[in-house]
Amino acid sequence: MEYKHVVELENRLISLLKEEYNFYQSLYILIDKQKDLLKYDRDQKILTVYDEIQSMHKRITESEQKIAELRNGNRKLFNLAATSPEVRKLVNSISTLIKKNLSMIKENEEFANERYTRIKEELESLRNSQNLGQYHVDEPDKVRILDRKG
Repeated sequence: MEYKHVVELENRLISLLKEEYNFYQSLYILIDKQKDLLKYDRDQKILTVYDEIQSMHKRITESEQKIAELRNGNRKLFNLAATSPEVRKLVNSISTLIKKNLSMIKENEEFANERYTRIKEELESLRNSQNLGQYHVDEPDKVRILDRKG
């Protein structure tokens, strides 16, 4: 193996990892936007953000394939290129961003679950109110004696 090939693959890997770093920064911003929408009850825009996140999921799959292609091309060469300090630094930065993204996703899921529970409870309360209202409508002429006076 020539040093030139290692450097060439290292440069390709660094370029790819920089793209990935920028992508995960964008994903973080998008997830933060989703958090704000969930937190402040902006339902009309949440579906748009959800669609954007779905497209990000596809992009993550593509990224994994690109890295796999580089790795499968020549594993020895890839392993040598991957030991570069700049590659390691980028990988660590991406890992940190991914951890932050996952943490924020967990928070968003908690917000969404709380909202779901609250909405479910409100619907149940409305059903109970409707049932009570229907009870009063069905029997308007009957006198209800509450205390033997009337």
